[in-house]
Amino acid sequence: QIPKVATIAQESPESKLKTKISEILIGLGLIEISSYHLIKKNEAELMSLQNKIELQDSKTEYKILRPSLLIPALRILAENKDHEYPQRLFESGTVFSSNPEKETGIQENQNLLIISSPGNFTELKQILDYLTKMLAISYTIEESTHPSLIEGRTASIKINNQEVGYLGELHPSTLKKWGIKMPASVLEISLEEIFNELKN
Repeated sequence: QIPKVATIAQESPESKLKTKISEILIGLGLIEISSYHLIKKNEAELMSLQNKIELQDSKTEYKILRPSLLIPALRILAENKDHEYPQRLFESGTVFSSNPEKETGIQENQNLLIISSPGNFTELKQILDYLTKMLAISYTIEESTHPSLIEGRTASIKINNQEVGYLGELHPSTLKKWGIKMPASVLEISLEEIFNELKN
């Protein structure tokens, strides 16, 4: 039904932010990817995922809502392991987690992931430095751990002392599980937190 009020369509601030980030990263030579919101059951098992959100009546092998953008990115690297390197990719998209306070029981958030193969911690931090400088926001990092990354080469990303993401080098065991031949580094950060910071 057509509304009886005059309205003007315009791009949301969140959408404008995602577009700006895409333009910055493409300018650095990264390739944008777009993956399914669902992951396969065996992929969840590869990463030992807990608290999986599984669809009841999925007609395909993709049955679980992705909790992060890392699994789809690893799948893409694995599928393209015999193609030309370096492979420097990014994706911004929706991730899902359980939230009993929501009507659906599911929390949706927007994340940004950057993955580089071959790549190392320093390279990804340089990209993050440039991105945050172009967005005029500041961040800090603090040494941390992540089940898929190398201890001592992993950090949490913080904005205003609040953890908003992680950065590090993929552990050799993670690469082996996925059949990825080259070392790789990854960062994943909450776009929700970046958007909130830009609003303030």
